[in-house]
Parts: sequence; structure tokens; C-alpha cells
Amino acid sequence: MTDQSKNIYQRILGVISEGLYIKRGSAGQGTGVLYDEVVSLVSPYLVKHGIVITVEKSGEGRSRANAKGNYIYESDFIIHYINVDLPSDRFSTLVEAHAMDAGDKAPGKAITYATKISMLKVFQFETGDNDESREEVKEKSRTVSQEQVKQLSEYCFSKDDQGNPQWSSIGTNLTKAYRINSLAELRASNFETAIARCKSAAEKNDANN
Repeated sequence: MTDQSKNIYQRILGVISEGLYIKRGSAGQGTGVLYDEVVSLVSPYLVKHGIVITVEKSGEGRSRANAKGNYIYESDFIIHYINVDLPSDRFSTLVEAHAMDAGDKAPGKAITYATKISMLKVFQFETGDNDESREEVKEKSRTVSQEQVKQLSEYCFSKDDQGNPQWSSIGTNLTKAYRINSLAELRASNFETAIARCKSAAEKNDANN
């Protein structure tokens, strides 16, 4: 049961928040993702968030033959994302698609391609060559936790004469070393070296005092 108060943009955002991911594989003459795979992944979330997708041809189709005599079809398609609870509430994208076929299948291929590309972009699918690379990217982008920020803060901040917190020399040097503006921006993968750096600097300061 969908929340009928949500507009189409909120529903699309709901699908995006599901974090859709698809692994690239062999597609045609190179690598890519297949239409059936995209539809299989996104369909349950379209139902969950109350969205229906329709395709409309825009303008006249164009056809030409390449140097090898193959038939190439070109056309523009409007892909509509419709709020099932209020069909007049919709979001649309315009996609130009090309398809080649020796028979009469090119128009259908063009529609399929346009719909696939639109869904990948609108729902912000994450694509990758393998699952490992995806996890590596996620790990690299993950920042420190609140508890880790608290641990770093013990070394990175001091108090002025009025008792207000301010950056200590250790904290200033740390932000310069990792090119961050706040401790919360520090990558989690750098926490161990950062905290060790802070402890080492604090020990040196104690030895000099």
C-alpha cells in the first residue's frame, strides 16, 4: 500500500533510496546492462512506491543505412513516470535512441534502449564491473563514526580563556594532512593512522613541556 500523499518526485526518490545496483556484463559488442535485468531489479520498487512507466514516441522516426547496408533506426522517446494514485502527476524524460537490425526489429530495440537508459538515470542505478569494486568504493567513501570523532576531538580541540572549544595545534595539523575541514569528513579507513598521529603528537608535546 503506497502513501497516497506522496507526489511523483517523492516516489522516485523512494526508489533511489533503495540503492539499486547492477553489475555490467556482456551486452552487444561491448559491456553494459540488459533491459530485462534492469526491469527485474526495479519492478518490485515501482510497485512498492506506486509508479507506472509508459513510453511515448516523440516526432517522426528516422532511418538510414550504414556502410555495410544495415538498417539503422533513430527516434526520440518520452518516458513517463506516473503516480498511480494521481495519473496527472508525472515526471517525463526525453531520450534519443538508435538501433540497428537487418529485419524489422529496430524500432522495438530503440524503445527498449530508451526506456532502459531513462530508468538507469532517473533511479540513479549504481553500475560496476564487479561486486568487489563496488564494495571498495563504498569503503573508501565511508567516513568516521561519531564515537571516532569523539576520540579524535580529545586531541584536536582545546579551550580558550572563555572556555570555548578551538582547534589545537594537533587538530590544525591533522586537518591539513588529510585536507578536511571537520573531523566528520575524515575517511574511516584513515582513522587508525589519524588517531596514532594524534597520540604521537600529544606525547611529544608532553615531553617538551
